[in-house]
Amino acid sequence: MKKTLLVILLAIVSVATLSAQTTRERIMADPSLAAGVYRPYPTPTVAQTPAPKGYEPFYISHYGRHGSRFIEFNSEFDMVMEIFARAKEQGKLTPFGEETYAKLLDVSKICQGRAGDLAPLGVRQNEQIAERMVANHPELFRARPEVRAVSTTVPRCLLSMNAFTNALIRLAPDVEIALLDTGGPYMPYLNPLSGVRTTPLAKRVDLCRWPDAEWVKEWDVWRDSFIDNSRLLGALFAEEFVPTIEDAPLFAMHLFRNIASFGGTPAADVDFSKVFTPEERYRWWRAINVRYYIERGNSGIGGGFLSEIADPLLYNFLQEAVERVANPRPAVSLRFGHDGCIMCMLCAMGITGWSKRVDSWERVEDEASCDFTIPMSSNFQWIFYRHRKSGDVLVKMMLNEEELELPLPSDHAPYYRWADVKQWCIASLADTTLYKFDLERLK
Repeated sequence: MKKTLLVILLAIVSVATLSAQTTRERIMADPSLAAGVYRPYPTPTVAQTPAPKGYEPFYISHYGRHGSRFIEFNSEFDMVMEIFARAKEQGKLTPFGEETYAKLLDVSKICQGRAGDLAPLGVRQNEQIAERMVANHPELFRARPEVRAVSTTVPRCLLSMNAFTNALIRLAPDVEIALLDTGGPYMPYLNPLSGVRTTPLAKRVDLCRWPDAEWVKEWDVWRDSFIDNSRLLGALFAEEFVPTIEDAPLFAMHLFRNIASFGGTPAADVDFSKVFTPEERYRWWRAINVRYYIERGNSGIGGGFLSEIADPLLYNFLQEAVERVANPRPAVSLRFGHDGCIMCMLCAMGITGWSKRVDSWERVEDEASCDFTIPMSSNFQWIFYRHRKSGDVLVKMMLNEEELELPLPSDHAPYYRWADVKQWCIASLADTTLYKFDLERLK
């Protein structure tokens, strides 16, 4: 079933790719895309398609990534600062290096030591997504829906859930928050990549995980084939200092990733645009994007198992949807987690390029996946609609509040018959080799 759907999807993607800009052209036109998964959530600009006549929303099922954070890893920021500090002490910074180091010192007062912490922008992103959810589905929120919200145990996810639900309560005070929780019972589907020692994924994840997996050595060679750091290093440091940097490519990557992450923090106004040239930004994005594809897309590394990582999350979506379709009370299911889970969910369902397997890393960005499609606060929503008279149920799926086209027949796309969507997803779960699901209860 997955293979058949994938063939249909690839035909659609291939036609679209021929007439679209290349990814390089897109990044050159919009440098913010080079931030990849660190990119702040973009405000949706595409108008939503009105529901077919007679249909009203009654249930929303959602999975959201946490909002923008300060930085990802303290160790990466510390490495960058240590090298700049050593060059400063030895008098080996160029004038541009001095300028850049001064800016990094300013940023360090805001970001250093705050790896993983939710930034103020991350709070606002979740509030605004909740505001649009209420504004776009007023009938549902006027009907006193039951809201159930769960989060991974990571603080930035908990705070994202808190910001989102507080906004719902403020805008729709009659909602009933029936569940607001976190903890072990939810982790197997909210973040299957966490605690994998106790899951069927344990051995296979080791084949994909950065930085110890075997593919990393090949990736290093591939990266160095098109990224030359000599201009960057020469712009920052005296020529004689550069050879003392133990791992120059790693330093350059950490510098790039940290600068990319600053855009979601209170340090966003500090200008680092001249540190990397536009071409260097694109090339570093390109290398890192392939990393995400290998780890969380259908790369084939590790036996191509990644399409199954999100099967527990897909099963949870289906299980709760079946229950809510049978229940007359309007409801909202909110889940808060991480970017990799959304990537793997899209891969499992075969509804974006994340599910495509390509035979060359050169082709990933234009044919398979782009990590900037999963920015901070990215979210995946299923919106359910019931016909007022017939009771017929339709469902619309959205990624980052933009409608998705599914490889299913429909007279009202992007609205699809729930019966068709359900059977499509059940067929996908039936292919899993890692989990045993009670699929009969979903039929």
